[in-house]
This record gives sequence, C-alpha cells and structure tokens, in this order.
Amino acid sequence: MKKTLSLILALLMTASCASAIFADDTAIADEAADVEATAAIDEEAPVEEATEEATPYDRAIRFLNTYGIMKGMEDGLLHAEKAVERYQMALFTGRISTGWVDDDTWEDFDANDSGFADLKGTAAENVYGAMSYVSQKGIIEGYPDGTFKPEKVVTYREALTMAVRTLGYQGLEYPWGYIETAVKLGLTDGITDVAYTDVINRGVAAQIIYNAMFADNSKLALKNFNVAFGWADAIITSTVINDTTVDKDGNSVRANYADEKYVTPVGYVAFQLVEKDGTLSKDIYYATAESLGLDKDHADEIALGAPYSILFAKDGDDNLVDIVDYEAYAANVVKNEGRTDNEGVAYETVDNIKAYLNDYTLVDKYSSKVLTNSGKLANELIVKSAGELKKTVINYGKTPFAFDWTTGDILEATKDKDGKYIVKKDKDGKDVKDANGNPVYAEYTVKYHYDKEFDRYFEIKTKADVDGTEKVVGISILDDSDVAELKKAIDKACEEEKVVGQRYVAANVGGIYATLNAYAVSSEKANYATYEAYDYAKIGQKDDGFKCAKCDKKYPALTINGTAKDLLESADCGADKHADGIWWQDEYAPVLDEDGKIEDAYVIYGYNTVTKELKVIKTIEAYSDKLTDADTYYATGVLRGYSISKGYVVIGETKYYFNEDFGSFDIDKDNKNYKDGAYKAYLSNKFDGLFNQFVRFYLLDGKVVEIETVGASDKNYLVVESYAGISSDGYIVVNGYSTDDLKLSRYRIASYNGWDEGDFFWYGNKIDGEFVKGNVYKITSHDEENDLYYVSVLGKVDSYMTENENGKPIEVKYIESIDTDAVTATITINGGYREYDDGKNTSTKKVSSSDKYVIIGEAKATAFGYMPIAVYEGKAQNGWTVTGQVLVGDKDAKTFIIVNAKNVKGFNFDSWSNAGLVMVLDYKVLEKFYDGANANEGEWYLNGATEYGEVLAYNFYTGKFEDVTTSTNLKPKKGYIYQTIDNVLVAGYESTDFLSMFSFMSVTYGDWKYDSMNNQPMVNRDGDNITSDYVFETFVPVLPEYFGIVDKKDAKEEFSKNEVSYVLGVNNKANDLVNSLKFVKIVNDEDGVVTGIEAYGKDEWKADVKAGLESIYGHAVYAIRDDGTVDVVVYIDPLTMTGSEVVKEDVKATTDNAIKVADDAGVKASVVADKKTVTVNGKETTIYDVKSLTLDFFGSKVEKDNHSAINNDKLFWDKDGVCDLNDWNFTVLVDDGKTASEITVYGQDIKTSTYAYTKDCEAYKESYKCALIKAITAKIDGIEVTEDAKVAITVSFKNSDKVPTDVTLTLSINAKGNLVVAFNANDAQFVHGYDVVYTVVDADTIA
Repeated sequence: MKKTLSLILALLMTASCASAIFADDTAIADEAADVEATAAIDEEAPVEEATEEATPYDRAIRFLNTYGIMKGMEDGLLHAEKAVERYQMALFTGRISTGWVDDDTWEDFDANDSGFADLKGTAAENVYGAMSYVSQKGIIEGYPDGTFKPEKVVTYREALTMAVRTLGYQGLEYPWGYIETAVKLGLTDGITDVAYTDVINRGVAAQIIYNAMFADNSKLALKNFNVAFGWADAIITSTVINDTTVDKDGNSVRANYADEKYVTPVGYVAFQLVEKDGTLSKDIYYATAESLGLDKDHADEIALGAPYSILFAKDGDDNLVDIVDYEAYAANVVKNEGRTDNEGVAYETVDNIKAYLNDYTLVDKYSSKVLTNSGKLANELIVKSAGELKKTVINYGKTPFAFDWTTGDILEATKDKDGKYIVKKDKDGKDVKDANGNPVYAEYTVKYHYDKEFDRYFEIKTKADVDGTEKVVGISILDDSDVAELKKAIDKACEEEKVVGQRYVAANVGGIYATLNAYAVSSEKANYATYEAYDYAKIGQKDDGFKCAKCDKKYPALTINGTAKDLLESADCGADKHADGIWWQDEYAPVLDEDGKIEDAYVIYGYNTVTKELKVIKTIEAYSDKLTDADTYYATGVLRGYSISKGYVVIGETKYYFNEDFGSFDIDKDNKNYKDGAYKAYLSNKFDGLFNQFVRFYLLDGKVVEIETVGASDKNYLVVESYAGISSDGYIVVNGYSTDDLKLSRYRIASYNGWDEGDFFWYGNKIDGEFVKGNVYKITSHDEENDLYYVSVLGKVDSYMTENENGKPIEVKYIESIDTDAVTATITINGGYREYDDGKNTSTKKVSSSDKYVIIGEAKATAFGYMPIAVYEGKAQNGWTVTGQVLVGDKDAKTFIIVNAKNVKGFNFDSWSNAGLVMVLDYKVLEKFYDGANANEGEWYLNGATEYGEVLAYNFYTGKFEDVTTSTNLKPKKGYIYQTIDNVLVAGYESTDFLSMFSFMSVTYGDWKYDSMNNQPMVNRDGDNITSDYVFETFVPVLPEYFGIVDKKDAKEEFSKNEVSYVLGVNNKANDLVNSLKFVKIVNDEDGVVTGIEAYGKDEWKADVKAGLESIYGHAVYAIRDDGTVDVVVYIDPLTMTGSEVVKEDVKATTDNAIKVADDAGVKASVVADKKTVTVNGKETTIYDVKSLTLDFFGSKVEKDNHSAINNDKLFWDKDGVCDLNDWNFTVLVDDGKTASEITVYGQDIKTSTYAYTKDCEAYKESYKCALIKAITAKIDGIEVTEDAKVAITVSFKNSDKVPTDVTLTLSINAKGNLVVAFNANDAQFVHGYDVVYTVVDADTIA
C-alpha cells in the first residue's frame, strides 16, 4: 500500500512558485526592469511628520507636500490645523493649474497684474505671479471694493468655489452653483463635519485641492505632475523575492490564483487598485518591495492580500511604478481559537468570526446602496481567502483516476447510468479535452479510501436495496494484486492540476480554528477582509524529500501527513534560480529538535500554497504537568472499547468522545461518499484494528482527534522459540526472536489477535496451540515503557493429535507445518547477489550487511516442538539457498521470514549463530529462586517458575570451561549435554555418539565449505575477509609431532602446516596460523553414548600406541579468530579407533560335562586359548583365540584299573600299543552361527599322553612300541570365540583300525568374560565307532 501511495504522491505536480492573489485575468504590458521617476518632486527637506498631529486629511497633505503644492511653514511643519488664508488657497490652485510649484518660476517679481491693490504689504506680494495667474484665469474674484483681502481666512464655500473654477466651471451662481458642482465633481469627498460657511484649515484645503487634481474631468495631476493616480486603495496581489522560473528574457515567471502567467522582476511586488465596487482593476502595477517597506523577513509575502493606500508615480503605459508614499490599513483581527481555552474551559462563543459577520452581508462586489451612500447605509463585506486552498486534485489525463492530496484517497470520474464516465461539456455541448486531447471529466468521487493508520486502501461495498437505494454492506481491503492493477490504471504523466476552492469566500467562513483580518478600506466600517482557516495534520521533515532540478541533489522538505510538500527555506542548495522554500514566522514556528529539524507532531496549522508560509497555530504536545493547553495533549494507553454509534472510545479506564471537527473522525457524513453507513463502515474497519492495542491518542480541546498504534512496524515480527509461562503481572510470556535484532529474548504478550476470542490467561485451553515454536506474529503495537507486545498471528503452526489403537486421541501433538497461503519462492546467493524467484516475480539484488533472514524449516517427524529455526543477519554467502513460503518479504525486501523451508543450505540453518553445545560438569548451582524471589521491586517474573543460576560446563565448540546460565524450570544434570543460546541452557541434547554430535555441531555453523576435489573442509570468504565462525573436520591424523615427541618440534607449528593451512586456503608451509591447540578424549558408555571428557596428551597418545592401536584419528573444531588465526580443539573418540591386545596367554577351559562310556569312566574335553582385548571403531571387546583341543579319558576305572582292564573297556585311543598317528584322519568342523569352516589336523600336530607302564602290563608283548593312549591334544588354529556368538565344533577322526570317533562341543564366553567349553548334550556322541551312542552327563556323576 505504501508503495502505491508513494507512487501516486510522486506524481503530484510541483506547486507553483507564484505568490499571487486577487489578480484579474489580464496581462501586463511594457514592463521594465528599471523605471526612473519622472514626476517633479520638491527638493525641499522632508517634513518631520512625526511631530504633526494626525488628521483625517494627512494623505492629501502628504501628497501636496510631496509635489510642492503645499509646503511647510517657517518651523518646517505643515500645520494642518491652522486656518487657510485666501491668498494661500489661491496659490494652491495656481500651482495645480500650472504645475509650477517653485514660486521663482513665475518670474513676476514686483509686477502685480492681479488687479488687486491690497496685495502689497501682505504675504501675497511674494507670489504676485501666481496671484496674477489665478486672477486672470478667473479662479479668484475680489470684493466689490476691488480688494482681495489676501490674509483673510477662507471659508469652505469659498475654497470650493476656487477649486471649481480651477477645473473650468465659471460663471455659476455663488455659492450654491459652485457647491453643487463641487459635490458632483467629488471635491467634498473625504471631508466631514464642516459647514460651507465654516473657516477651513489647511487639512481641509489640502483635501479639496487633492480631490480637484483627480476629479473625473481633471487631468491636472497627470498633465502637470505626471501623476496618474493619487492616494489609491490597492491590494498586494503578487510578490517575487527569489528568481525561480524565468522567461526568455531572464525575468521571473510567476502565477496567481487564476493560473495566468506574469513576468515579475525580482525584488518587486505587484498590486491592483480597488474599484469603487470592491473589485480589482484590470491593470497590475509593480513596485519594489523596498519602496513599500516589504523587503525584509518575508514582509512582502505576509502582506499578500492586504489592502494598502498607495501614492505612486507612473510613466506612460509602463506599469512599473515608483512609490511616492503609502499606508497599510490596520486589521481588526477576529480569531476562532477552538472550543476551549488553555485552561480547558469551554468558550461561550466558539465561532467568533461568524458572530462578527452577523452584522455583514458577504458579497463579491458592493451593491449600489454602498456606492451611493459611501457604505453608511449597508454593511457589505468582501472576504478573500488568505490561506491554503482546501483541496488539490491531480487528474491523470489519460485515465479516469485522480488523487486527492488532502485525504490520500484515490478518486474515479463519475459514471452515468450506463457506466460511462461523464466528460465535461463546453457551451456547444461538445466534450472538453485538455491540451493533449485527453478528456476532462466533470467530477470525481472517492473510489478507494486511504486508511493512513494501517497504510492501506479500502473500497466501500454497497448493494441495491429493494427500493433501489444503495446501502453499505461492508468494506473490501485492497491486497497487493489489487494495488498492482490500480497502478496500471494510473498514468504516470500528470496532465492537469485542478484547484478546488474560491478566492472569494462566502459560505465557507467560520472554521473552528481560523483568522479573519477585517479592514475598513476608505470606509468607516470594515468592508474588506482576508480569511484563513486552519486544518489538522501531522507535520514533520523528510531529509531527502525535495530534489533540486538545478543541482540534482535532495534536500530536507516539510511533510504533511507523510507527504513531502516542498523544500525548506533553510535547505537552500545555493544553485542559481533555486526554488523558494517553506518558511514561518517565529510566533507560528513548528517544534524543532536540537538539530533544528522539524519534529513529527500533530498540529493545527495553515500552509499557504501561494506564499509557502507555514503557520503552526497549536501543537498537540505530550502530556505533562506543564501543558500549554490543559485539554490538548497526547498520551498512551490500551484501547479497551469503543462505540461508533455513540461516538466514543475507552482507553484504559477513561471514556473519550470523538472530535468531529478534525482528524480521523472529521468525516463529512453528508457527503455522498459516506452516506448510508459508509462512515460507520470506515470507523468499524479502523477500530477493529485498534482494539486491545497499545495506542497513542491525541486530544484537541478535550476530544480525541487521532488514535494510532505505538511501536508497530512493517519490519518487526516475532518468531516463537518456546512458550515460557505466565508473568507475575498476568501476561503470557514466550521465548523467541524479533526481526529487529534476531536475538533470542523473552517477550510478554499483552494482546494476541486483539483478544477477539478472550484472554488466554483466563481461557488457557488455547495457550498450547497459539504460543508454540514456529508461530510467527506481527507486532501490531508495543508499550516500550513496560516492554509489552501486542501481536497478531501471521503464520500459525498446524499440528495434529496422535491416536491409539482404539482410535481415541491421546495428549501428544505433532507439528505438520506452518499454515499459510504465502507464495513459495527460492532464494539463491550467487556472485554476491541474491536471486529471488517465486514463479511470477524475480529479482537480483546485491547482498547487504543489513539483510535479515529467519528460516523455519519443515517440521521433523519427531516429538512435538521440533521445527528447526535459523536466524541470520549480514551478507549471505555464495551457494546458500533456501526454498519455502515467504511469509514476510518479497523480491525487493531486506527482511525475510521463510517458513516450511526445505533444501536449505547456509543461513545458520537449524541453529543459531550464537549457539553452543555444552556438557554440565559440576552441578553446583549457586543461585536458585522460585516464583520471583530474585525479582527487584517492580520487576515482573514468571509465576511458579524456578530460575537457576550458573553452572560449570564444557563448551564443545570452544574447548573451554564456562559458566552458563540455566533456563527456567530446566534443572541441569551433571554429565548431560545441553544446547545453549547466548550462553543459556535451552534444551537437553539427545544422547548420542560423538560423531553424530560432531555432525550436529558442523551444521549448526554452516558457513564453511567442503572442497571435494581435495577432500578438504575450508573457510568461506568475502573478498579477503573470512566469514566462517567455525570449520569442522573429521578423521584428522593425530601425529607424534603434535605432542612435541619427534625432534622436539613445535606442536602448533606442525599442526598449522599440516592441517590449518589447508583449512584457511593459504600456503601449506604457513606455521603461524594456530593460536591454541588442545586435544580432548571423549568418554563413552558401553552403548557408545558420550558421557564425559578426559585430558589427552603425549602420555595418553603413547599408551594408545603401545596398546596396539594401529592408527589414531581425531575430529577437529577450528574456531576462527578475528586476527585470522585459529583456536583448535581435536577430539579423540575411542569409537573411531581400531587395535587389539593379548591380555592373557594359554588360558585353559575344561568341560564341566563329559561323555559317559561307563559308570566309572568318561571323556572330558579342554581347550587352550589366548585371551585378547580388541578395539573396533573405538569399542573394546574380549575374544579367545583357540590354540589346542584335548580329549582325555577320566574316572576311577581309568585311575585304578590295569592295562588289561583299560584295554578291554576301550578306554584309550587307537589300537593296542599303536602310537603312530600319521594315519589318522583328524578334522574339526567349526560353525560360529555366521560361517562354517573345516580344520584338518595332521599327525605331527597331534600330541598323545599314555597310561603309565607297570608290572601289571608284563603280559603285554614286548614288541609293543608304546603304551595305551589316554589323551590326545590337537593343535588348532583359526577358531576365534567372541562375546556375541557361540562356536559349535565337531571333532572327527579315525584311528589306525579306521574306527571313527565323532564328538560335538560348544565354545563361548560367559558374562564374566571367561572361556567356556561343553559337550553338546543334545547331540549323539560316538567314541570308537558308531555302534554305541554315548550320552553327555555332568562330569561329577562319573565315579
């Protein structure tokens, strides 16, 4: 919306530089830049008028004195009060009849040709020439006795007679013939309360002579003094101080209200004479501003429209005149100053101007009654507008749309019944077109209303009632697509400016704040006035609001309701012909800050578009105990209620009524655009957005004139990380991020969606759905003093309930996504530019350090609450990309909130740039508080919450031991791992192995890259600057050089050359890149879960090598320092090590069961093996490597019987006395449950043990080579017994007689790690053939 308004406002025509009013539609001819006065002006010293007494005839006296017609007396004064002698009156007539004001000009000296003998010896003898002239011309006549009586005082009728005769009217009846003619000629004008027989003074005589010089049939002033006008009433109608737009001759071109072009020399003012009927003459005259005393401090512009009485000299047809003398008419100032005084007391009379005008009839020219009776019998007043034009409409010629600057509304030309736009018609009934051939539309009505509070446009929707009457049914707020279409409809070329208003003001006088300057122009009562009504607006200053066409630079400008109006006078760029700036008088100055800049403020003001004068009549100031106006101020509070029908709002606990004179509630309810409920629809829309918001409200004369939200910004949003609880003062508290600073903070929510569905503090069943991780709020207002946030939901997490087997929901929620219909876009960083593509709109913008991103990933299929959130501020790096729904931002934005994101690379995704991963090492909480026990007086706290102090933890990123703060209600446990944000524990980290944890760490800080060609992680760079915070590398070789073992080499230098130089992408011989180097060993439990850390140094390294570890690898975290060096932590994870160690040799295991061959004899088996500890991927296990297998006869029979008995019972192996085993076929079948194999044992690998040879054996033949074989031991290689499997073996062999033996056994490791061997009780056991199946019994059962 804002962009639309900016576009429209940008199209406004620059206001005319003209400062002109009251000019008629005529042009000025033959102007010249310089005019020299041609009137013969007396060279005598100027008269000291200051000592004269004021009289009604001062102007006439000053005129006559100026031209030498009436001169000062001996003391240099004119003495208007002194009586006039007859010779003096005669002298005056002689001077005006000839133009000879220097008495020496007559050159008569002593010659008296007057015919009057009594002149000698009087003052008249000094002017014989003049006396002779007037006598001979019949202007004066003597008495019957032939005398003139020159020093006798003259009467009124005598003076009139002389004046009438001067004008050529002679031979009339004295006195009345002359008196009657004098009246007709206007010689008595301006003279009051003087009888015709009264002796007159010099003032009356001056008025008569002055009137005679300008009588209707007289050309005396022009003929003899080159003066076309005497004292003339005039209005200042134009002024030029600065040279602005110039014509081909270099003269400044100005414009008046009639839009006619005039050429006015710089430093001059224009005036027009006032006709008898009050209208202005056609001719426009120009004089220097200095000659009228209007050359300083905008005096000429202040005087614009003011009446003057001017005495000027004119040279022929040239309208550039010299000012001889002037007087400004004093104004009777009548003001309307609102509805209450500064104490808040209501005025008895609000409209003083209307009361004043009750005695007058407002006219555009005087009636005949005024003209014939000099204004005595009729009170008629001409009122002119002296202030801002009420309405400016810009018509875009090629379209039927227009813009109303005053309101910001977009207008549309009125349509006829057929839906066609009504075009203005000329007198012949033809369509009126502008200079470019575009139609000129007859009138406009509001199409789209502008709501400045929420910076949006809306259209009032109507529907025809049953009787055909259009009734308002609601409003429709324009969305971005509507505005885009509107942009297309409005042509950028401004063709025409229409000024709506009147220079002549009749019915429109009487505003609540206004000034009427009433003047009595050549009248006893006021007959002319200027009127200025004041409006209400928000003014301010925009530093780059005005662009100078001359120097092509931008300068500060005044703003009215957010629109830059014009250059400030103080911002002159110094270029030639710079435009005039806005100015003000000290008494009407706006409030300025310490830098002299206009502060934003709501004011009652006047802005004269002609003179560019700003008048601030009243400023609505902040509430305090030192208010200038007791009931005009602004304050803040929560808007808790409103009644449009009754016209009030409730803010806090106080009811305030609407001010219908100005502001948001000053809607012309009789205007057809607001009929039939449209006004109520407008206010309903407005207050719906203000309900339960923190607002600033403005009172003017005790009534609310404006309400606006506080702290709202189209750039500030909240993203929830977690629900925190309820504060002690009753507010919902969330942990989250603001797009203002992207830091994880705690926020109190004072209002959510205006609490349209009730306060969730009382209706808490909705809390768990509205304040969860991933929800996005728009901050609609903010109470900064109390730090309370008022929000509306912008994107809401959509979750679902899981179900049990019976289809009933259980209390477990899972996130699906953020529910929004926002457009899906992809943002990719390429070559330092951000490429944006949403399928319809694309853009390429250079990345900036002020760019902000909040990325909320797709929901994970894990427990409720997990939705990865990333925040990033700064220049995004090449290769970064994200695809998701753009909840905040567009192709031109600098702040983005992207939800349901996928395919994310970079942007600190799934983490925070200030994140940590720590293990709590010592649960020694030195601080612990419940329910605000640690809160200072007046501070809020979380109800029922336990707050912990700091605990000691190890940070896996930095390799340092740090004190971290615990989160609310999160009890830290020793040995557990936690995620941190801003050094605060926020959540426990799921138990896992170190490599998984290391992977999590690496994606947390994703601003690094992997060089796949060189199989090497590396830093990211922006030019020469490293942007990476951390780089992560797995399986880094841990060499003896890194412990100073080899040739006492420096460990850090070696690590720098071998590893860090590649990570930083510098010369691999650089040995000074490592600031610190630390090795840490990970401790895992039997499941491989990280449970602790240990120190790791050269002794530990040597021990690992000695223990048989074939290779030692670590996993390195490279922390990039500001100086370009690196702090390195290398983690030694046993799970990633491999090796074996023999811990015990020749371990013997014998069966606890046996093969029963007789009640007192059986076969036992035993194995001999080496016990080993094997490490595979860091996990240690025990195995037994079998070396031999023995089968042995045992029992009492075996121990007691002789050879004969043993032989008879076959308790031996092979046949009698045969010890040659080379013919044996001895095999061992092995099955470990995974694979089966066969081991063949040859005779040389079989050892025997025979019975002892005694005398009992003498019966045996001596040829026997050996005794009977009691036990056989076969050397076996390849049987490995592990902890996780049993090994089944079958021993098969045939003796020399080819008699077979097959026995089966199982080898295993018991819970204590001991090797166990046993015959398989369920298998058939065969000894010496298959004729007998022997069973397996407990060995202890054999006697």
